[in-house]
Amino acid sequence: MRNLIPRLTLRLSLLTALAIPALAQQPDRVEKLLAELSNAPAPSGFEGPIRKIMMREFRALGVEVSTDGLGSVIAVLPGPADGPRIMLDAHMDEVGAVVKYIASDGMIKFQPLGGFLDQGLVNERWTILTSKGPITAVSGLRSIHLTPVAERTKVIPRDEVFLDVGAKSKAEVEALGIRAGDAIAPISAFTELAGGRYLGKAFDDRVGCVMLIEILRRLKEQSVRTPNTIYFVAAVQEEIGLRGTHTAMQVAKPDLGISLEAGTPADYPGGHMDAAQEKVGGGPALFLADTGLLINLHLRDFLQRVAQENGISLQTELITAGADDAAELQRYDTGRPAANVAVPVRYLHTHNGVMDRSDLDRTIDLMVKVLPKLDARTVREIARFDGD
Repeated sequence: MRNLIPRLTLRLSLLTALAIPALAQQPDRVEKLLAELSNAPAPSGFEGPIRKIMMREFRALGVEVSTDGLGSVIAVLPGPADGPRIMLDAHMDEVGAVVKYIASDGMIKFQPLGGFLDQGLVNERWTILTSKGPITAVSGLRSIHLTPVAERTKVIPRDEVFLDVGAKSKAEVEALGIRAGDAIAPISAFTELAGGRYLGKAFDDRVGCVMLIEILRRLKEQSVRTPNTIYFVAAVQEEIGLRGTHTAMQVAKPDLGISLEAGTPADYPGGHMDAAQEKVGGGPALFLADTGLLINLHLRDFLQRVAQENGISLQTELITAGADDAAELQRYDTGRPAANVAVPVRYLHTHNGVMDRSDLDRTIDLMVKVLPKLDARTVREIARFDGD
């Protein structure tokens, strides 16, 4: 018996040592919410699963919540009647696809919704959202044994890509409930990586959706009385033309707008500073220009000043491809100051993005500091051009 005690003590010590890291790594509220949003399938025009989560979270925070005619979710944190109207925008949709037609052999052709590279379409798992429930599919890729040597480095064009659900005929596919027009979303489980980084799909723009909720939560928990009315907008159909923001603005009628987005870092082999300047782990990124937006310089200076005053590193970004909801925000009515503030995410518009939790936290911190400073005078100064 005496010989067993040291062995038992050693075993208990080992179990304790293993248990402590496991407990320390339990996901917190923000990580759980991001995982839920990332894993949910919701391509452009089919945002229902995300809409339910956003409405649930907004209502739990005790604010007025509504939807517009396209399905965007709008939560309101009221302020003074004579204060400016600020619109914070993030989009719920992810890049996905839609069933185009079903071939006689049971293979399914599809049309992308949003911008995929052709090389990102093949040999991936997808879910088809049918009236009978989700159906798993794979985008087929010819075996190397059957591919001529001259074609082994060729990118498969999207019109040659098909989905295989295991069916042997068109009739079997239809019996599963699959029809033309059904939505298709990537399958990629949210995963925690080393160093406080996350892997998952649809961070564009589920990181923005998390920010909407957490910014509102922080303002409420800290009893911050903002000098403005803030419209927290979870928009639809950004990936196919910034459509949801266009209609939601008619409700919010913003004096100033900020889009909360996923950035486009190129900090990996093959990336280049000429393509993108932001880095994962470097803090929030402020977009100065893209194909849809040139930032109001007064707003740029204001955001950089608030970041500096609060010790928050604010990266800058200029890209020559792509646009986001800020482009639509700046075109409201006679024109409004607008900005895109983003969490850097590697490998955007693929099945697997990589982001750093600290970037998300610091972007939320920045917005919580920015919003109480956007009083009527400040917004008026940002928007004026008669003395610049």
